[in-house]
Amino acid sequence: MIESVTKIIKSSYGAEPTAIKKLGGGFYGRAFHVSLRVPPYQLVAKLYLFPGLAAEEAAQINLLSQHALLKMPKIFQLGFAEEGNWRYDYVLMEYLKGINLGFTDISLLPEETKERIANQIIDNLLAYHNATNPKGFGKINSALLCSTWQEYYYPIACSIAEKAHTLYEAGQIDDYIINVIDKSLLQFDAIFCEPITKSSLIHGDYNTWNIFLTEDKKNADAVIDPFNSCWADNEYDLYQLDNANGKGLSLLKLYQQKKGSSANFYEKRLFYELFTELNHYHDAHVAINFKTSMEQAKRLNEILL
Repeated sequence: MIESVTKIIKSSYGAEPTAIKKLGGGFYGRAFHVSLRVPPYQLVAKLYLFPGLAAEEAAQINLLSQHALLKMPKIFQLGFAEEGNWRYDYVLMEYLKGINLGFTDISLLPEETKERIANQIIDNLLAYHNATNPKGFGKINSALLCSTWQEYYYPIACSIAEKAHTLYEAGQIDDYIINVIDKSLLQFDAIFCEPITKSSLIHGDYNTWNIFLTEDKKNADAVIDPFNSCWADNEYDLYQLDNANGKGLSLLKLYQQKKGSSANFYEKRLFYELFTELNHYHDAHVAINFKTSMEQAKRLNEILL
């Protein structure tokens, strides 16, 4: 991928990169910090392993940025690069300095600092969620939106259940997990019994691994990497708040204190957690974390009828 990044930068800026450093990535792409001698001097090149994701993430960042309280990267350019038999969609975006919160030992931070950071993170999430689309639920920029969340999300849940069966046939999940998937899908109407008629703009992957602190670690500063951001049930965004060190910051509890939660939030959260995680494993073509998936399935099974 370094070869592709070098070609992209030379083509876009007419200059060789002075340095390329791998930043990491996730299931779906790889990000690189690029330094060069011409403006913007530093940027992030993100190459995607699956087609169409570059344009989707750029659209999501652009919309979320309009409502965000914390910084999000500016999008410079979209395109594609070819390397051997591979073709990568890519985004060139602003490089944001900072400390990744998810990898920070929060036990070393003063209590007042942790409280301030937690409030900044949740206030930013609420700013996203306060944005609504009066036309309903669905993908950003889609002309086809649904009037209720259940109408939009049920076909997605059915699709994920089919993917879970593919994982089962491949031996990646066992009888217990697939039975919980099937059983919970049959009880979809009971789990999602409360009306959800007001859509919210969600980030889709809002956890502390995607949040940066200022370099002095005194404030939350920036948010990156939305995934499947859409017009949705605001509570679809919440199970991730406990991931990484988010539980140590009491992020979910703070959100509920500020926003409240639906009567059936706990049941929905368990459903979202298992279904979304299995969907990620399937779509990214990576082996699942069986222990984690089993724990999620057991928690969901406990609330089923």
